[in-house]
Amino acid sequence: MAKSSADDAELRRACAAAVAASGARGEEVSFSIRVAKGRGIFEKLGRLAKPRILALTVKQSTKGEAAKAFLRVLKYSSGAVLEPAKLYKLKHLTKVDVISNDPSGCTFVLGFDNLRSQSAAPPQWTMRNIDDRNHLLFCILNMCKEILSYLPKIVGIDLVELALWAKENIPTLDNQLSTQDRQEKSVTTQTERKVTVTVENDLVSQAKDDEEDMEALLDT
Repeated sequence: MAKSSADDAELRRACAAAVAASGARGEEVSFSIRVAKGRGIFEKLGRLAKPRILALTVKQSTKGEAAKAFLRVLKYSSGAVLEPAKLYKLKHLTKVDVISNDPSGCTFVLGFDNLRSQSAAPPQWTMRNIDDRNHLLFCILNMCKEILSYLPKIVGIDLVELALWAKENIPTLDNQLSTQDRQEKSVTTQTERKVTVTVENDLVSQAKDDEEDMEALLDT
């Protein structure tokens, strides 16, 4: 897999500093990646799209409550400093929809069921390449499964191919980390890999269910 901003430990630390500066306590950044934000199907990357950082964060409870998972959108201020721009709770994520109008397959929409204005077009996120898209989506699915024990609906993407991509690429991610980051992740690596296998199986299962639903629809 090509070098990605997801492997940039410096970016992850900058995101952590921005989150901490916003007043959020005990929130750890587990993943961050550069994306382009757009709103219309005719927007082109580099023209109307805006550079953003998507970061997955986890807040562990100290009172025995369940951990909380978030998707944070960060942007660069006029002084080139990262600052939080938007916060989504992953428990409200119901659908991931890959946009068919983008032939590259790198643009998708995240559907949340608690948005105040459902009439407004949700932002479209465009990744640099398919590897970046798969990496982000799989990390989102991993977090949903591990912390929230569910998977959102996936639309517009071959789930079996995504599961195969994860099987081939996710185990190599540890080798791309710095020594310090590898030590920090070593405690949770075994658990994460177990969850990864579970997510892979769930993706294949969801693909089979979708196929059966389509067959049933055609039979009626």
